[in-house]
Amino acid sequence: MNRSLERKIRHILIAVFAFSFLVAAGVSTVGIYLTARGEYLSQMRSQVNIAQNLIADFIFGYDDHILSIIRRSPDGSLAEVNDFLKEKLHFHNPGDIYYLLDEQHRIVLISPPYESYTGMALSPQSFHRTSSEISDVHQSLFSDKTVITIQYPMAGGITLIFERDLQTINRTMSFFEKSRVFDDQAIFILTSEGKVAYHPDAPLVKSRHNLAFDMREWQLPAAGNLSSYKLYGQKYIAYKKELTVPQGWTIYFSVPAGRLLAHVEKVVLGQLVMLLVFFGVVYLILQLSLNRYFSRPVRQIVKSLGRYDSNREGQTMEPELACGVQEFAAIIDAINAMSAQVDRSSQQLRRSEEQSRLLLNSTAEAIYGLDTQGRCTFCNSSFLQMMGYASEAELLGENMHRLIHHSHADGREYVLDECLAHRGFLEGMGSHIDNEVFWRSDGAAFAVEYWSYPIFQGDQIIGAVVTFIDITKRKQAEEKLAEEKEQLAVTLRSIGDAVITTDTAGRVVLVNRVAEELTGWRQQEARGRPLQEVFHIVDERSRKPHESPVDRVMRSGAIVELASHALLIARDGAERAVADSGAPIRDRQSRIIGVVLVFRDVTQSRKMQEEAFKARKLESIGVLAGGIAHDFNNILTAILGNISLAGNMAADERQKALLASAEKASVRARGLTQQLLTFAKGGEPVTETSSIAEVIRESAGFVLHGSNVACSFVIPDKLRLVNIDKGQISQVIQNIVLNAKEAMPEGGSISIVCDNYQHTGQDHPVLAPGDYVQISIADTGAGIAPEILDRIFDPYFTTSKQGQGLGLAVTRSIIAKHGGHVAVESKVGEGSVFTIYLPVSGDSDKLLPEVAARSLSATGRVLIMDDEEIVREVMHTMLQQLGFEVLAARDGQEMLAVYRQAVEEGRPVDVVILDLTIPGGMGGKEAVKRLLHKYPEARVVVASGYYNDPVMADCASYGFKAAVAKPFQFEELSQALRKAME
Repeated sequence: MNRSLERKIRHILIAVFAFSFLVAAGVSTVGIYLTARGEYLSQMRSQVNIAQNLIADFIFGYDDHILSIIRRSPDGSLAEVNDFLKEKLHFHNPGDIYYLLDEQHRIVLISPPYESYTGMALSPQSFHRTSSEISDVHQSLFSDKTVITIQYPMAGGITLIFERDLQTINRTMSFFEKSRVFDDQAIFILTSEGKVAYHPDAPLVKSRHNLAFDMREWQLPAAGNLSSYKLYGQKYIAYKKELTVPQGWTIYFSVPAGRLLAHVEKVVLGQLVMLLVFFGVVYLILQLSLNRYFSRPVRQIVKSLGRYDSNREGQTMEPELACGVQEFAAIIDAINAMSAQVDRSSQQLRRSEEQSRLLLNSTAEAIYGLDTQGRCTFCNSSFLQMMGYASEAELLGENMHRLIHHSHADGREYVLDECLAHRGFLEGMGSHIDNEVFWRSDGAAFAVEYWSYPIFQGDQIIGAVVTFIDITKRKQAEEKLAEEKEQLAVTLRSIGDAVITTDTAGRVVLVNRVAEELTGWRQQEARGRPLQEVFHIVDERSRKPHESPVDRVMRSGAIVELASHALLIARDGAERAVADSGAPIRDRQSRIIGVVLVFRDVTQSRKMQEEAFKARKLESIGVLAGGIAHDFNNILTAILGNISLAGNMAADERQKALLASAEKASVRARGLTQQLLTFAKGGEPVTETSSIAEVIRESAGFVLHGSNVACSFVIPDKLRLVNIDKGQISQVIQNIVLNAKEAMPEGGSISIVCDNYQHTGQDHPVLAPGDYVQISIADTGAGIAPEILDRIFDPYFTTSKQGQGLGLAVTRSIIAKHGGHVAVESKVGEGSVFTIYLPVSGDSDKLLPEVAARSLSATGRVLIMDDEEIVREVMHTMLQQLGFEVLAARDGQEMLAVYRQAVEEGRPVDVVILDLTIPGGMGGKEAVKRLLHKYPEARVVVASGYYNDPVMADCASYGFKAAVAKPFQFEELSQALRKAME
């Protein structure tokens, strides 16, 4: 509630007088207290000085007399000194005692009536000090009196001791009890140790009480060496002074604190009464003056202002209202001048309001104002038209949030506290929103973009102004654009290639999901960065950076391809071979506004191409090797067959030894042709379901037998079975282990680890997904140089002086024909690791049973078919030695004719041996079909120099009973015939 100016001034005067009174009272009280304290201090100091002189006279009253006697004492014997002192020493106080100590501290003289102590030895006491010094207060050695002692050293090592009774000082200090300055005063003396030397309370002296301990709660003096302390629950004010004689003693003059305070209170009370009367009179005079010269003119001026009408012009205030006060007359003149100015300003304001109204109604944006309660203060015609209202009067004073902003677009209530349109006057800050709706008078909602800003009047916020536009069409366009962008984003996310778009300056605009994976940069991180930072490509061979594709596109204005051997270095340092293309992005006017890069990871595909290239190389070599091996095997068949026959017919041991050596060399030559045939197209291993563990142990042990290389095996019991040609896999293990052994001429170690491995298709793209047995063979040798690592599987490539360069090439071919893969990793100086993957058997829980060979008598007729005459002759001779009758044919047609003739003659052929390949004629594969078609009971053996031909690997599927590989020995031919005739 507003109070009048007169009342406010009256209250201020009261407050000022009250404060002044309190300050004056406080100052007076402090002054009175300090004056009283000074008076007390002066009287105490005077009394203490008198007491100090009395104490000095008491203690050293006999000092001059004693020193005079000592100076006049004889220098003779102790007895003479004793007699002299006894005669001269006399004291008025019967309580004082003197005694003389010799060098041994024995009493040789003592004042009466204590002569009985003569001769008593005294040890030096704590109260005996240096010459002319006073001891501590203590009990006399000769009575129960409380005394102090003064010692006087004499010539010859003797000492005179003077003992004074402290009761004597009480009589001396009784002067103060008779002439008291204050009724409750007390004077007491403490020694340096705090013991009572004098106190009006005699028992304290007698008990040698340590009064300093009881007075330990001292307060530091404010001035004049005055202190206050509590003793036995009562507070005292004391004057304290250190005595010079005796040194270390302290004298205290104390009075109860209440005495000083009572005196101060009495004086202060009188002062306060006088001050109160003075201030009351002054206040009444000021109040009367205030009413006459201030309050009445102010009331008249205020009353006149209350009659002021803002709609009337030329209003003035009468000068008589000033009541003769010059200042109020000036105020009236100023008010009249202000009234004239207000009239002029009102006219200008009305013109300005009209102009503002015209401006508000001429803008296309809807505008309305809010007060601090959220109520409408004005609106323009665009608002009325857009919101569906007829006039501004419908809105003035209405809460605009509840009227047009009460709900969200989905119908949810829009809480008033969350309304951003009100932020202008609630928080004093502007807001801009483009994702909300306003509600028209008919209940329809429409999308708006609005701005809300506070309205200031000086530093005070008096409301807010809100401007908005209808953005329904823009929202529809944005939704359509968003759909197109979403469709584009989905497309970019879905395609398998990586896509990066940039602006014309080469800064990244968009990165799709695949590009994020390849570069290691997320879309948010890459946006705005230079392309070279995100898409960092170098030449794979020289490691030099490639020219930016953006620069090439911007320079040519056409699609460009990435240079070959491009290597993308990702954010984490990973390297990938990539292929890409860049194209310009053009607007509707065909202006280049950016560049799009499309690229893909070709690392795996390149590896697959390299693998395919190597396979084609092996295939080409295989075609050549197959032809050479076939012809060579035919020659070896004749050589090895004849040597075997000669060996059987030789009678001389020397001849047999030479023939055996020649046979061994032929067998080695056959091994060489078998390695060549490994490359031959169509060559397949003769597989069986088996555990590879024993093959690995036997093969590695055979190679390392007697060497300085140790071998360790880690083969789990649950290692799965595989379909393998044991001979070929043994050759693979021997080739790898032999290379490892040769890489460690000074010795070393080999570790062979086997495990079951499930391949998903990621690690080794040349392998089909599935289950494999993994064999890792690691050595500690010198390792393989990186520049030759990719060539070690090439035929006839070798770094060994003894090698032929076929070992690893054969190894790769064998593993590939088993459906597996072999890989190598090596570090120079650390060693190499060869890893073999072999597919597990579909029936990996069963092993094929071994069939024991049975002997069979070798009799009957055998028909042989071979295009080489030398081979026919050797086989003819070998079969005759086995006891067979032999028929011969050069090709399939001739074989069928001979077989038919034998049947017609009634002497059928028991076994037919067919050469698989007949150049220019019918070979064994076609011939057996025709033979069995007409004579199903025929027993046929296939013979071929292609020992790993599919027919040789699975001869039964083609109608053959057995197979024998060229060149063959006598025993091998015999076993094949025996198997066919079973």
